[in-house]
Amino acid sequence: MKEKSKEINYIKILLFNSKKIFIGIIIIFILSLLLLKLVFHLNILLSLIISGLVIYAIFEILKRIIKKELFKAGFKENWHNLYGDKITNIPYFKNEIIINSFKKSGDNYNDEIGNVNDGKDYQKSEGNYYDLYIPYLALKKKDKYNGIMLFIHGGKWIEGDKTNFEFLCSRYAKFGYITATMNHTFLTKKYKESNIFRILDEITSCINDIIYQLKNLGFDESKLELALGGGSSGAHLTMLYGYSIKKCPLPIKFIINLVGPVSLEPEYFYKVKNDESLESIEPQDIEIAMKDKKLEKCYEDDLFLLNIMNSFCGNKYTDKEIKTMIKNKKIKTDSEKYKEMIKIVQNAFPIKFINSKNVPTLCEYGGKDNVIGVTHYSYLKRLAEKNGNKIVFIYMKDSYHLLESYETKDGMNALREMHYQIMNFAKTYFTSDK
Repeated sequence: MKEKSKEINYIKILLFNSKKIFIGIIIIFILSLLLLKLVFHLNILLSLIISGLVIYAIFEILKRIIKKELFKAGFKENWHNLYGDKITNIPYFKNEIIINSFKKSGDNYNDEIGNVNDGKDYQKSEGNYYDLYIPYLALKKKDKYNGIMLFIHGGKWIEGDKTNFEFLCSRYAKFGYITATMNHTFLTKKYKESNIFRILDEITSCINDIIYQLKNLGFDESKLELALGGGSSGAHLTMLYGYSIKKCPLPIKFIINLVGPVSLEPEYFYKVKNDESLESIEPQDIEIAMKDKKLEKCYEDDLFLLNIMNSFCGNKYTDKEIKTMIKNKKIKTDSEKYKEMIKIVQNAFPIKFINSKNVPTLCEYGGKDNVIGVTHYSYLKRLAEKNGNKIVFIYMKDSYHLLESYETKDGMNALREMHYQIMNFAKTYFTSDK
């Protein structure tokens, strides 16, 4: 614990000194430029080139010093792997099978990661693309690969992009896992046939295409295994798919749930008052917080949640019909239209499908989340444990919905713990990883 505290202090010192370093580099650049121009009488272009090379060398030296300081502080993990900095120069797989929808700078091949198949069209329709990351080791030893992780982005089911999880795909590809991140059809009125159940079909299509690509590369389909992960609305989709789907193209071994809602009913959406956080959001602590009136509704008007439910149904109900389901900003649960809607849409709530056959679930939630609140995990845990399911919880008590409290001690420890738990789940539940 002392080592981790020391590590954080080092990082803070390094970041605090970044302004001084930047000013120093500018001064060195100007002085070197003047020296080359006035003393050695070089022309301005040559002086700029040489000064630029000097600055580049200084940056490289500083980078090595910072890395050395982090290791001195007791930091033993790879910084990029653990904290998700986007990896540059990601390679792309180019052959007759894989078609890239766009290109980035970088080599076509990388020893550390392997090959990345970017922008593969899995559904032959707008918005249905995924990126597939295949580690070099998996390609070289196809019988020794370490499992597949498919990530689904967040964005309220109406926005977001697969690149949001590029950093996770890169991270776990570097650990030897085949990874993928997919887009899905947005639940907007632009897409007339869109609904939550179509997205579930798209997940199946994406998995089928991953199988197709891997089979073409020589992988044995019978040995392929899958883990599903997602954030926010993407976490909802991973839980809904993982718990409810009766026949997935691949065996699902575990689920990674980052701040995912388990239902859209208003009683699930409660946040902590006054931007504070609870020490714990275990079921008993939520009950105490409710009694002590430390929680309040995330949304004063249930119309927001009702509109999302309607989008789940493919916008079956008109704006006028939706308004008839609301009275004094609250859902009229006795409304015939609402009863009709909830009968459909409850089949899109992961909480409905909690049973003894559910796969293990790894969860992470934020204590200051004001988008979905703090109560979803308590509902999920209560039912999961009642059914004897494995559920592991990581709590970032100072984080909002985006789990962004990296700068705090608790936030950094939680982020590290989440990474370790993902690795632990992979080693425990992927039979190919044993």
